Amino acid sequence: MTETSVSAAKLTGFAAACLDKLGLAAADARLVAGTLVESNLRGVDSHGIVRLPHYAARLRNGTVKARPQISVRRSGPSTAVVEGDAGMGQLVAARAMQEAISLAKETGVGAVGARNSSHCGACAYYVELAVKEALVGVALTHTDAIMVPPGMKNIFLGSNPIAFGAPAGDEPPVIIDMSTTHAAWGKVIVARQEGKPVPPDWGVDSGGRPTTDASQVVGLAPTGGHKGYALALMIEILCAHLAGVPFGLHVTKMYAELDKPRDLGHFMLALDVARFTDPVAFRSQLDLLVREIRAQEPADPSRPPLAPGDPERLSAARRTQHGIPLPDNLLAELNALGHSLGVASL
Repeated sequence: MTETSVSAAKLTGFAAACLDKLGLAAADARLVAGTLVESNLRGVDSHGIVRLPHYAARLRNGTVKARPQISVRRSGPSTAVVEGDAGMGQLVAARAMQEAISLAKETGVGAVGARNSSHCGACAYYVELAVKEALVGVALTHTDAIMVPPGMKNIFLGSNPIAFGAPAGDEPPVIIDMSTTHAAWGKVIVARQEGKPVPPDWGVDSGGRPTTDASQVVGLAPTGGHKGYALALMIEILCAHLAGVPFGLHVTKMYAELDKPRDLGHFMLALDVARFTDPVAFRSQLDLLVREIRAQEPADPSRPPLAPGDPERLSAARRTQHGIPLPDNLLAELNALGHSLGVASL
């Protein structure tokens, strides 16, 4: 399958223009577009521009509101709850992390739950908001059921991701963003679009058997077996039960139930390093940690050790220079969307 490279600026402008036509306020359209293209730059194509047509479908049918009335209720000195009003998940999650940041600056800790939200994209974006304020950030969200836990034949939990960010000194921040399945469902979607096989430990078919055929994958395997399952369960409790929204098998399916609002929950945590230790020493020690990781003897000389966040930064540098590769079928889908909205083609 052939590809076409598109600059990040052009792709961001296209996505923002589409979202603007779909009813989002200009600033909100730019924020959502920026989160999508940032994922593409970082090499996380599963959470990038590939999601735009789906967002458009939900904005058009009203299961996601273009201009929600997002509200915040502070429930304690260090806690708050964000009501998302069925808005774009990126807007709700960003508002939740911004509130966590404000609370952390006031009291040292900010813990914020969000409810009545939708798919929020890659969680790295939200911990980076905290890191930019010299805070430690944690971002969690849940998804509709797609994980097949150990001992089960069918899906039961989502791929429930977790992201963590910590500010360093001279080194870039440590950014960790991962699903609790071997791969996010979006990566299966990308493999289907590109006609590529998937690794045998990614997912299972309708019979519960491992498969490399992306078109036959109906459920994903947890990372680390029962450990990934347990971690996903923890995230489910913090994002669903703590927010009072549907959980597990009761969560609206992202693609199969387009006529129903998602009503997803998020959980954001921000910590002021200075309330725990000297922030200068903290950042210095984090620099040392990252450098020692990279200095370790490699098992494979052609693949030196990398610190968390390094692969994404390398991808961003490469794609900033050479453009973001889009498979031809995705490019055609995006241009068809743009044409339907009166937006110039990529």
